[in-house]
Amino acid sequence: MDWDGTTVLSRAGWCEMMTDIYVENLPHLHGETEESRREYSWAELMRLTGRPSIHQMEHLAALVAARGGTPAEPAQYQAAYQQRLARLVEERLDQIRSGTLAAATLLLTGVVEMFGHLRERGIRISLATGTPLADIRAEVALLGVADYFDGGIFGPADIHDREFSKRAIIDALLREYALDGCSLLAFGDGPAEIAAAKAVGGLAVAVASDESNNGSGRIDPAKRAILLGAGADAVIADFRQPSQLLDALTR
Repeated sequence: MDWDGTTVLSRAGWCEMMTDIYVENLPHLHGETEESRREYSWAELMRLTGRPSIHQMEHLAALVAARGGTPAEPAQYQAAYQQRLARLVEERLDQIRSGTLAAATLLLTGVVEMFGHLRERGIRISLATGTPLADIRAEVALLGVADYFDGGIFGPADIHDREFSKRAIIDALLREYALDGCSLLAFGDGPAEIAAAKAVGGLAVAVASDESNNGSGRIDPAKRAILLGAGADAVIADFRQPSQLLDALTR
């Protein structure tokens, strides 16, 4: 399982924030409109979704240089992005801590029920995310879903970790449990985990969630296109009717 956008929506809006960072720093090209700049920025950063965000900031630096500008250090872009994102996430998590917001409102529709059905069928669940591990461990506990991840929780050491990869986690899990790739069922909303699952012969389900309206049942068409391009075998909006979904995926 991926975390952000797949299991929870505590970071919903991250993509718009990162797009802002790109647009603010990319040198203008002749004839570009603000709309075309945002579309370009979004498409470029989405190519690396699922990997630690430092990779997207390194890509931004390369794009700035390619346009004839003088890029800042990726760590500077990263710091600006993380500051904005942390503020948003903490506001949402503080509402959970204070009891003014129920944990379920940040969990993707049906995902807890899906976890229950996976457990009933003896399917071990691992969580792999590009968000720093310490942050995720705290968030998983706060939202009450830590016990479901009996296959482990994996993430980068910190926001500067360039070594973490979901493909490496998948390879390690398959070795640990002596499994073939065809035993892997992966859910994610980023091309990194979809491509990693397909590379070992697993079944990859794209979660093209509607992050602005949890439970709408609407598939995000832009996410859908990117994830199908990465090799997804199926696309879902959320985890409604989890038993029927698992029947379809595992028959």
